[in-house]
Amino acid sequence: MIAPLVASILTMATVQTAPSDWSAFPGDGAAAIGSEHVHDPTVIQVGNAWVCFSTSGDGFAVLRTSKDLKSWKVWGPVLPETPAWLLKRIGHKSLWAPDIAKVGTTLRMYYSASERFGGNGSVIGFAENASFDPDDPLKGWVDKGQVIESVIGKDTFNAIDPEVHIAPDGRHWMYFGSYFAGLYVVELDPATGFLKNPASPAPVLVARNTGDRGNPLEAAAVCRRGEWTYLFVSYGLAAQGVRSTYRIMVGRSKSPTGPFQDAKGVPMADGGAVNVLKGSPPMFAPGHSDVLQDSSGRWLMPYHFYDGREYWGTQWGLPTLQIRELLWSADGWPLPGLPLEMRFGPSGGTSKSPVGEWLHQADFGRVDTLEIRPDGTFLSYAAQPRGPRPGPTKGKWELAGDLLNLHWVLSDGSVAQDGVQLAYGGKYYVGRNQNGIVIRGIRK
Repeated sequence: MIAPLVASILTMATVQTAPSDWSAFPGDGAAAIGSEHVHDPTVIQVGNAWVCFSTSGDGFAVLRTSKDLKSWKVWGPVLPETPAWLLKRIGHKSLWAPDIAKVGTTLRMYYSASERFGGNGSVIGFAENASFDPDDPLKGWVDKGQVIESVIGKDTFNAIDPEVHIAPDGRHWMYFGSYFAGLYVVELDPATGFLKNPASPAPVLVARNTGDRGNPLEAAAVCRRGEWTYLFVSYGLAAQGVRSTYRIMVGRSKSPTGPFQDAKGVPMADGGAVNVLKGSPPMFAPGHSDVLQDSSGRWLMPYHFYDGREYWGTQWGLPTLQIRELLWSADGWPLPGLPLEMRFGPSGGTSKSPVGEWLHQADFGRVDTLEIRPDGTFLSYAAQPRGPRPGPTKGKWELAGDLLNLHWVLSDGSVAQDGVQLAYGGKYYVGRNQNGIVIRGIRK
């Protein structure tokens, strides 16, 4: 069982909800101005500004900036022209999944491109900016060329979705891959940004999705917290609107080359992973995440989701940027906080008591109502049940510091010993049960 949380929780303002912010679980559909049409975001804080790079669709990656994460200004492609070498190698201008590495005062934007969707004829290259100015963010970028490639019929991996991680010892590691044989890591030369050993790079396998047909996983995101290096990945399908099946998973290792493992010790290379975030309407298929720590020390997880309220091309589900606070359990596993874009927060004032009505969700599924009573009991009412409305499920609760313990009453009248222990902040709780399922609650 994953240990309970000891993290602080976002405190939201006490205001009324509005139809434009509708979500089955409040906040899941929140979005900032200018956050639409974003795929595969990477976000970095430069001074007092936020900068987002994303998949272009047609051009050399799209750059946005924000002062407050409530609205984004779209500047357009990082370079006005796609480099000749890349057009010759790939034959089109669509760049995928950029990632930013900050080396001293220099920004390096790693990017990928493929000959065709679904194939592994792909390349990863990078562009560099030695004097990045968030007020003039398109100035100063210089393309440096190819870092690594994968060739159809020759290589088993797919050279897309780069993620560069700078370890505490100063070594640079690039994670990459999609479908095919899985995700890999290779070492870079910090001085040049290219492969450290170009003649024999020797990529190391770090993750596969053995549970879904076709090994659908991609979009590595890596961070270091304490003694652990965390590898976030996206399982499932993207770019299908509301039919997409992306979900964010994670494993961890004490080495940047792995083996990364889940909470039970199963290696990610063998399919092990811990769930972090799945779809909850109108937020469909959240995925291709980034992970960063802002200047205040707060952990954030940007990603795109498909907004089921908006039409996109020929289908429902507009790709949209969202940035969610990332919380941590006592034994060091990440859990989803609330989105920063959430404008209409839960009520509850400053009371520490959990007594009241809550919206309660397990495994990002049906949202029930939990009535927590002053006498140490609670009632759980199923939302919109099929057929006659069933009676409430009963349980008992206790508050121990920042942990809210919920124990359901079993059919024989006994109280379950393996209850759910949740980080609690007066207005929001989150944790995992004994089966590793994410449990969330927010005041009505």
